Amino acid sequence: MVTANRFWSQIFGVAFSNKRWLHFFIALGVVGLALNLRAYDFVSQEIRAAEDPEFETFYTKNILLNEGIRAWMTAQDQPHENLIFPEEVLPRGNAL
Repeated sequence: MVTANRFWSQIFGVAFSNKRWLHFFIALGVVGLALNLRAYDFVSQEIRAAEDPEFETFYTKNILLNEGIRAWMTAQDQPHENLIFPEEVLPRGNAL
């Protein structure tokens, strides 16, 4: 369809020879937009975490999860060490 090509060439300032190139560049734009929004989400989380110490980011949740699993499994992983942890330091409930 000639009209659509003229419309997009007015938007982009480029006349596409066929729809394949038009669709290719639109797909690149959609992927770029998705990456940009994801980066914005991550940065806004980090800014909020810098202001509010109680706010958990994906990064801090991952650290807490890994540390909790490590503390929980240490006694089973290293029985020769005879490690005994008090209940209050072990993760409970839905902490994992």
